[in-house]
Amino acid sequence: MYIGIIAEILLRKQFFKAAIASSVEGADKESISALLVAVPELSKYAPEQWHRTAKLLSTEGLELEKTLSIIGGHPAILVRPVEKIAESLHCWRSCQFGDANMKVLVSAHPYLLDYTNHGQLAQRVAFLHSHFETRKNVYRLFLAAPNLLVDEQHVTEAKIAYLLQAMRHEVLEVVKSSAFAHDLDHLRCRHTFLERLGLFKPRSLKAEKSTPTGNPPLHQITDTSDKRFAVKVAYVTLEEYEVFQELYRREMEQDEQDETDDELEREEVESEPKRSAYHKKGR
Repeated sequence: MYIGIIAEILLRKQFFKAAIASSVEGADKESISALLVAVPELSKYAPEQWHRTAKLLSTEGLELEKTLSIIGGHPAILVRPVEKIAESLHCWRSCQFGDANMKVLVSAHPYLLDYTNHGQLAQRVAFLHSHFETRKNVYRLFLAAPNLLVDEQHVTEAKIAYLLQAMRHEVLEVVKSSAFAHDLDHLRCRHTFLERLGLFKPRSLKAEKSTPTGNPPLHQITDTSDKRFAVKVAYVTLEEYEVFQELYRREMEQDEQDETDDELEREEVESEPKRSAYHKKGR
């Protein structure tokens, strides 16, 4: 009895895989089977939904490999109205990254296809373009850190200021890294650690751009695990870096408290003449 039930379940699975493969033009059962194993959630979507989404993406010029990557990375796209997917693709094409780059971007980060706010996207691209010189650079920033799409602008501005002004990295070096995928505290902590060890010195303002700084590449500073950063970049043990992280956190908290205290003190000083005038008037 149980053998019969198991056989029936397996038969249904095979039929389901075949149905999906036939609904996605160019797909074979092996590719679909591998995708279903990797992303079991996909098995709850009907072949008709696969067909509708895959057809739209194909019509929009996305190759089968990228289509399957999008579906596997964002299964819920199978229930998203095709009109909305097309609208999102239009938004990203309007960024003028180049069609090939646009396809790479949305297949790497399929959740970007949920985005249809053309005006906000255009504003964000223009903002990044003003700092990073070319559309290709903006594309590379989004590819490395898709959170740039939704991060508050003041958060991104603070990171830009720190990377380009405090650390004095060149634009291309920033673009080659995933620095914007990390929060500002992470950037500050690692930079400060290297600086205090004497392993990082900001480029001289008078130096030519091509002049080597002797500093570790930015991607090694920001995009490595704590262990690799400590051992391979800072030449210390992981434990030593972890101790510094805790001390630095306390240092930042104390600085914030001092700033708050200073602000309160200024407010008290500013309000003192008003209180004095009030008392005189009361007399």
